[in-house]
Amino acid sequence: MSAAEKQLRLTLNNGALMSAVATGTAPLKEFTTEFILKAIELGYRHFDTAKTYGPSEHILGEGLQEAFKQGLVKREDVFITTKLSPGDMNPPDVIPALKNSLSALQLDYVDMYLIHWPVSLRPGSSWWQLTAEDYLPLDIPGCWKALEKCVELGLTKGIGVSNFSVKNLKALESHAKILPAVNQVERHPGYDRTAIVNHCKKSGTVVTGYAALGAPGYGALPLGTYGTNGVIENPILKEVGAKYGKTSAQIALRWALERGCGVVVKSVNPGRMAQNIDLFDFTLRDEDMETIDSMPHHRVEDGHWYVGPGSPYTTVEDLWADE
Repeated sequence: MSAAEKQLRLTLNNGALMSAVATGTAPLKEFTTEFILKAIELGYRHFDTAKTYGPSEHILGEGLQEAFKQGLVKREDVFITTKLSPGDMNPPDVIPALKNSLSALQLDYVDMYLIHWPVSLRPGSSWWQLTAEDYLPLDIPGCWKALEKCVELGLTKGIGVSNFSVKNLKALESHAKILPAVNQVERHPGYDRTAIVNHCKKSGTVVTGYAALGAPGYGALPLGTYGTNGVIENPILKEVGAKYGKTSAQIALRWALERGCGVVVKSVNPGRMAQNIDLFDFTLRDEDMETIDSMPHHRVEDGHWYVGPGSPYTTVEDLWADE
């Protein structure tokens, strides 16, 4: 059985099946066409990208076309997620933004289109140096209606959100004709996002965790260092891994899958890429899950750059409010 055939696929509320393990495509100099072909060879069938990731949509498009040309996969074999940028969070701009992403990806449709962050910014503004004038009125109901139109037009199979709190989810759900299929948030051992996961289970929304390993060694962003080694280097994960003959990273990823959540992982090292998808020949015992749940708190990204004058959020706590 191939790695792709062994993959767990999660059933979404639109009836689609989504590979639970996605490879991320946020900017890295090593992100190339060759990387995409290697990922497909290893069994990855879900690719996660976004307009805000610079050239990533273009590179992914080139890689997919080469994979199709070589007969490695067909379009229906892969699940492609991309995201609406805060600079396009104006209802009339939503459909053109998705069409631009499809052009970059060289695809007729994507499988999932997510609102990247619940903020609206002036086009061309830089998220790491925002001023009050960069924020525009936030119209989530209007944008969501435009996303629903994207489904109607066949531009995307499914729609969802990213970085949405319980409060923002409830506000969206109160007027949505199509409920979000996915909510992508930072999630890993030490940051389990219990309130969000529990709410999403009730509404049939699948939670996918980015920075699923704590984004170790990611490096620096304009606002400072991003990522922590505190997740995969935690002795609890190493001890549990020793019981199963798995790495701490594999245990962290399997922990997420056991809770019915997806993961977005990223490595350009072929060995680690193979390990990160080799998750389907074991399950974790209840006592191991409880032990992992006791890990100390780690958070990589709190979205603080979207908090301040002009923003709809006055504090980080407001951005992530439960009610």
